[in-house]
Amino acid sequence: MTKYQAMMCENPRVHLDLIATLNPATLLPDCEEDPNHECLQVMEEVFSSRPDLKDVPLDKYDLQLFTDGTSYMDDGKKVSGYAVVSTEEIIEAKPLPGHTSAQLAEITALTRALEISEGKRVNIYTDSKYAFMTVHAHGALYKERGLLTSSGQQIKYAAEITALLEAVWKPSAVSIMHCRGHQKGRDEIPKGNRRADQAAKAAAKPPLPTEAEAQAKVLICKQEPQSSMPNYEFYMNLKKFEPHGEFIEIILNKWQDDYELLELNHDYIQWLFPTRTQGRNFYFIPLNPQETRLMVNTSEVQQRLRRVCKMMLKFFGVKIVGEEEDKEEEEDKEITEVERAENFASRFENLTINSHNNLRITRILHSLGELGAEEYQVPLVRFFLKEILIKNRLPRMKKSAMNFFIPAVRDPQDRQDLLFFAWRYYFPKGEFIWGNYGELARYKPKPVVAALLPAPLSEWTPVYSEKEKKWLTEEPGGYGEDGWFQMENGRVVLPATLAPEIIRALHASTHGGREMMEQQLEPHFYVPGLSAICKATAQQCVTCARNNPRTGPSQPPGKQPIGLSPMASLQIDFTVLPPCKGYKYLLVMVCTLTGWVEAFPTRTEKTTEVVKSLMKEIIPRYGLPLEIGSDNGPAFIQNCLQQFARLLGITWKL
Repeated sequence: MTKYQAMMCENPRVHLDLIATLNPATLLPDCEEDPNHECLQVMEEVFSSRPDLKDVPLDKYDLQLFTDGTSYMDDGKKVSGYAVVSTEEIIEAKPLPGHTSAQLAEITALTRALEISEGKRVNIYTDSKYAFMTVHAHGALYKERGLLTSSGQQIKYAAEITALLEAVWKPSAVSIMHCRGHQKGRDEIPKGNRRADQAAKAAAKPPLPTEAEAQAKVLICKQEPQSSMPNYEFYMNLKKFEPHGEFIEIILNKWQDDYELLELNHDYIQWLFPTRTQGRNFYFIPLNPQETRLMVNTSEVQQRLRRVCKMMLKFFGVKIVGEEEDKEEEEDKEITEVERAENFASRFENLTINSHNNLRITRILHSLGELGAEEYQVPLVRFFLKEILIKNRLPRMKKSAMNFFIPAVRDPQDRQDLLFFAWRYYFPKGEFIWGNYGELARYKPKPVVAALLPAPLSEWTPVYSEKEKKWLTEEPGGYGEDGWFQMENGRVVLPATLAPEIIRALHASTHGGREMMEQQLEPHFYVPGLSAICKATAQQCVTCARNNPRTGPSQPPGKQPIGLSPMASLQIDFTVLPPCKGYKYLLVMVCTLTGWVEAFPTRTEKTTEVVKSLMKEIIPRYGLPLEIGSDNGPAFIQNCLQQFARLLGITWKL
């Protein structure tokens, strides 16, 4: 420091003088003063398309609207539409051009809601994250960039987004909220969202023909020699089924309780549930596309189809719950669940004895999907999966349910959910061959309501202690009309006093172990100390004690043999990876002596991948291993791989 002081201060060439120029540092604000703005306020004003735009409901409002847009395939043709509804009525619902995407339909719906609310205070709910983020976050970016993407290209739907950003200024006060779509429940927001969804789908779909138009179409089609409509005529009560059959109204009115006739007659089922494939009744003529469209769009056919479905479900010992709703609230008339009918014991016995009914159920599921009654498919398949996998009933139906019932479901998302449900409750897991374990383990199904218990919860009266009530007041959720507390995620809270009794009832119907009962209950119920209660229930069950083998002291842990030299003894297995450039798996080999790891990405889990990795990577670099250990996976037990190992003198330990 002294050195630099001498160079600067004692150097005769350097002169220190004061200057009259103003120092810019004196203009800086005092760091101890409070900031002159609110960060949150600035963020809202800068990034929202309107400074006073809210994402929480306004306390005082003139309108509360729900919007939705849709785009889907209807009989091979793309249709689109949008709707704006209130809590009481459909305000506007119109079709859009067929090429319109779902995102554009959502933008259009939100724009119309804002235009309808001009000069008013309004709360608007949308289930579109795209539309919600456009008005709340992306609007400022579009203003700054001039409706360009980060790469400088024109954004999609530029004109429609401009109209949306202009329409957001029309209400005097506005709050736009995002709500999760396709929710169930009686609350105002789920009901409004469902109403908007149904109105948009109805607006998108072409109008149904009148009865006169339908009859005219039949006459026109009859003039065409290549096309006939016997199934439509049968459902319109104009034709008897063949051979030696009856009209459909006679079947519905006189056959419904004659179970012996329904069981022994094998000609009617193809006519009651027509499909596009030929059945065993060679007098039946399969559906053609023109006839299918006409039956889907004729209200009389749709009503009879649902009556026929209920008649056959009763024959199987099954009934539908959740359809008997207030007829004035059309949006709430939906199939919520299928459960055992009063006569289920005798009818289930008939299903077990007469396995040809499995073919009938498969045909019914296919026909419901063909003729526009898909709402019955998922509840019906889930019901049979519960009876087979959880309640251990109908053992002869197990293969049919997995091989035919699930694939018959029309919606891909619903099929995947049902497959995940089956995998979750399938025992033993090693015999499950209908899906990839890794993908099923990562799969997150959409929420469903499962009736696991042998009796409905309404048979128990919930009594929560004062401590539980105090805790529940702080928990998001609410009490239902039956007194049960339902959490925000849909799980029902079981009181500590009732939980053991309800779990005993579940165990009595399935006699599952602790782990199985936990897997069944945890997604649908919140039970403090669930694991301990399930363990005690299983241990105290007399039936389980009589039939289950006694478990003695556990065996000592096994020993892993260690190789005598590096890479002489290997352990090998496949693991699942997130898909990347066509690779889905990782073949891992570990040296038992050194712990050295060799890993190779593969596209499949096949034997060829194992042989290729050994021949191209391991043997050229390290020589022949003396022994290889693996599990009994399909890739390792193939004869060709075992012969390959024997030819090279490798001991393969499975």
